[in-house]
Amino acid sequence: MRLLKIGLVVLILIQSGCSSVSAPASPTPAEIAVSQTTTPTAVEPTPSPTATATRQPPQATQTPVPSPTPEEAVLDLMVVEWAEYPYANLADPGNTDTHVEVLVINPNEFPVRVIRDGIELRLLNATGEVVYTNPNPVFHIWEGSWILGGETAPLSACVCFETDGVEKQAWESLEFVAPLKAAEDVAYTTDVDVTVGEFFSLEEAHLGGDMPGAEITLVNTSGQTLLSFEVRVIARDANGTYVGVAISGSFIDRDSSGGYEKIEPGASVSGIIVSEIDYVDESLDYEVTAIGIPAN
Repeated sequence: MRLLKIGLVVLILIQSGCSSVSAPASPTPAEIAVSQTTTPTAVEPTPSPTATATRQPPQATQTPVPSPTPEEAVLDLMVVEWAEYPYANLADPGNTDTHVEVLVINPNEFPVRVIRDGIELRLLNATGEVVYTNPNPVFHIWEGSWILGGETAPLSACVCFETDGVEKQAWESLEFVAPLKAAEDVAYTTDVDVTVGEFFSLEEAHLGGDMPGAEITLVNTSGQTLLSFEVRVIARDANGTYVGVAISGSFIDRDSSGGYEKIEPGASVSGIIVSEIDYVDESLDYEVTAIGIPAN
């Protein structure tokens, strides 16, 4: 088993770029659910990467991913769930800005690529008037660029009335605007085994930092050589309410010189993932999704 040689922060976030190879062979990413009944920051540092998560095999099919016809319009992304939280450990305790954690769905039957110019998260008042717009939400999508047909994807954004120096107003709903185009050039595999251990206190384990961490292992079970594993871990509270993204990014394998090594069939990588959720202090359930990006 090879280890990810990038320390505790083992995720490299991909903000742009795409692969221009053939369409994927499987329609949906592999997903697992990690349920925990203890508060993440209070768990003793004894994670077992095989004891708390088992992969559910994807429903593989040889049917190609549907592509839009010339007459078929690309439908807009739709907001399906959101929650608002205060910021943790604000440098300015008097600042009352908050952040929203949002889930959107791609209603199209085919993958879409997001055109980042023109993205906006808009906050609406009771009459539907836009009272605040954030043009720079953090969007957690594959390779930082595309979303599968019918897939739900998360985004995070600041509700920064005070920081932006604008009048704070009441708001009741939100909408997300993102220019899209059909993505006919994406390639991925769902033949990935994912194992995630329980989240534990990095501080108590003397690993540095004060955030929860967990051990993760990924195995390339496909017959393809991979460039990377794409991983997303979202969290929900005991009531099933969406909380936000704990981990999102790309796992790669580094060689001794710091370069990238391709991940051959049967090869595995492992490391410690560090949660980005520092704004709740309660038990959370984690849902893990992973795909592999072919090297060719």
